[in-house]
Amino acid sequence: MEPTPTTANKDAKQDGQRFYHAQPNCYQLIFNLTADEMECIAHLDIPEDGSTPSSQEILAFLAADGITTGILPQAVDQVRAEATPGHSATVTIAVGVPAQTGEDGWLEYVFCPLDPPPKRQPDEDEDGTSGQVNFRSVQQFINVDPDQEIGRIIPPTEGVPGKTVRGKPVPPVPGKPLALKLGKNIHATGDGDSILIAEIHGRVKQDGDTIQVVEEYVVDGDVDFSVGNIRFNGFVEVRGDVLDGFQINATKGLKITGNVGSCELISLGNVEFCGMDGQGRGSIHCGGSITANFIHECTIECAGSMQVGVELLNCTVRCRGAITAGMISGGSCVALGGIEAKKLGAPSGVKTKLHAGADYHDLERLQELFTRLESTHEAISQTKSMEDLNRLTTEKQRLTAAIIEVRHRQPPGANPKVNIRNRLYEGVTVQVASSVEEFTTPREGPLSMIANSVEGGIRLVPLSGLEVPADEVERAYLHEQQRMADETAAATQQAEEATEDEAAPDTQQPSSMQQSDT
Repeated sequence: MEPTPTTANKDAKQDGQRFYHAQPNCYQLIFNLTADEMECIAHLDIPEDGSTPSSQEILAFLAADGITTGILPQAVDQVRAEATPGHSATVTIAVGVPAQTGEDGWLEYVFCPLDPPPKRQPDEDEDGTSGQVNFRSVQQFINVDPDQEIGRIIPPTEGVPGKTVRGKPVPPVPGKPLALKLGKNIHATGDGDSILIAEIHGRVKQDGDTIQVVEEYVVDGDVDFSVGNIRFNGFVEVRGDVLDGFQINATKGLKITGNVGSCELISLGNVEFCGMDGQGRGSIHCGGSITANFIHECTIECAGSMQVGVELLNCTVRCRGAITAGMISGGSCVALGGIEAKKLGAPSGVKTKLHAGADYHDLERLQELFTRLESTHEAISQTKSMEDLNRLTTEKQRLTAAIIEVRHRQPPGANPKVNIRNRLYEGVTVQVASSVEEFTTPREGPLSMIANSVEGGIRLVPLSGLEVPADEVERAYLHEQQRMADETAAATQQAEEATEDEAAPDTQQPSSMQQSDT
């Protein structure tokens, strides 16, 4: 696109060369070059009785003066139109081609840049989820894995040369190389070390001229619509609350200073927070341990242990470690490593189910097997084909054997033991190993509940910590009972022997008459 001709400002550019062309009594034409020869300004003066030069004459003068680049045809017409007898005109008639500065070096990421978060419209629902726009998906960082290519350093370009109006080349200014320092957990490879490779799971972080991969992501405040859902291949710390409806997925651990609403928390590491009110929709999936003050109305799956300082209320918990809480009331808890609480249940008699010493994976497997066995029984009752009957009978035997196998598993870390430090209320159902009991009257602690290996049912014994396995407690209890029984039997035998000795006649001493006769 050619520049639009303009009326020249004599003071705008520093003058360079001037070229004069005159036709006596007709006109005077001056070409004024700027010092850098990037612009030519034409001044046309016509006397009262003069005449205007033709366009061909003006172009011929320009060529004669070596002005061959960037001539503006419309400017030639403009200067002829504005210069009338008795008047002059000054117009920029040629403009050079400026050199294009080279592009600076830059980092080209291999992943697409993230879009900015969508702007919430006034008619959106309160939770920001109306229509097809998810206003919680505003994450503004990139997760990377070990040995993953992050990006490539693009070298600067040389730029494009320009030309003056007299056709002289104008050298370009080359771009600047990217000033980039490699920080932690990142290295460069390839030609000229231009390829950046991540060394760990984490996120790419660039501070000024330094780029690195970090394992931590800190939210210095609440997780709300300005932060959005978080998915991070590392450790996440939230120095505030997590509002309702958000999800945090942190592979290496999660720490929340404040409280959590109806949210989903996911981590392969430990999870720590103040409290959580899941409102029946919240969930926690934890590959490590969970530490909290209170948890209400949540679904929890925990591979490690759980420590809840105040209360675990109306939750469905599946734990492969031990559960320790101030109070467990309502809901159900399955804990492989045992369960301990100051209080179990509530004065209102709310139904509370506890199952200690079982792996919830095995319970889910058993449920699946029983469902299939029931379907097989139904199919057997309805089949009329001997071939189908034989096949179904074989399937029934296989399912029965699988059920027996799962029931007799002894997972490492299993501790079928429930500890009550203060009080157990009515309405609590306790299962340890295969022994189940629903308590209809309160029980006072401290005490431990273990399976009665002799008579069946649940045995109540003096309190011992969850670090002491239930089978050791049972063996010690039986050993003590046997010792006491042995002591009682020995004491009884000694008493019986003493009584017999007292009742027997003394045949070894002679009578007084016999002594006298002698």
